[in-house]
Amino acid sequence: MIGGMVMRIVLCAFGAALLVMGCAGISSQTNSYATLVEARQAGAIANGWIPEGLPAASHDIREGHIPGTSRHWGLFEYPRAEEDMLRVLLESQETVADDLQCDIPARIEWWPLILRGPLDRGRLAATGTRLYRAKSGGLLFAVNWSQGRAYYWTM
Repeated sequence: MIGGMVMRIVLCAFGAALLVMGCAGISSQTNSYATLVEARQAGAIANGWIPEGLPAASHDIREGHIPGTSRHWGLFEYPRAEEDMLRVLLESQETVADDLQCDIPARIEWWPLILRGPLDRGRLAATGTRLYRAKSGGLLFAVNWSQGRAYYWTM
């Protein structure tokens, strides 16, 4: 009888934990912008959801954030002619993926699977994606230089 009660308590606690984890991303919000100008006008840069200094012609921008926190994620595309503008934001040396991860709410569906959870150096390299720490702002960037696409998130 006591064993059954303990088992019920453990199962209830486990169920509650799953519920909390599943609901953690419900408060996340996402926005999409055609251009960096549009994102700036909407306040996404002023609010810190999109980093200041992205290449001027960045486009197809998406950002996700959890209101009331500093946690945010984003992606953008940029013309290869403006690659140097992006490099100015990044540390010059690549960051090794070992021991790094990206915890992102499941509700942000546009985030690639390869950048969810613990990062795998081999898988990233196979896709041409390189990791860099931002010079400021506590961001990590995953950049595919050949595609002109970059992802960023708070660490």
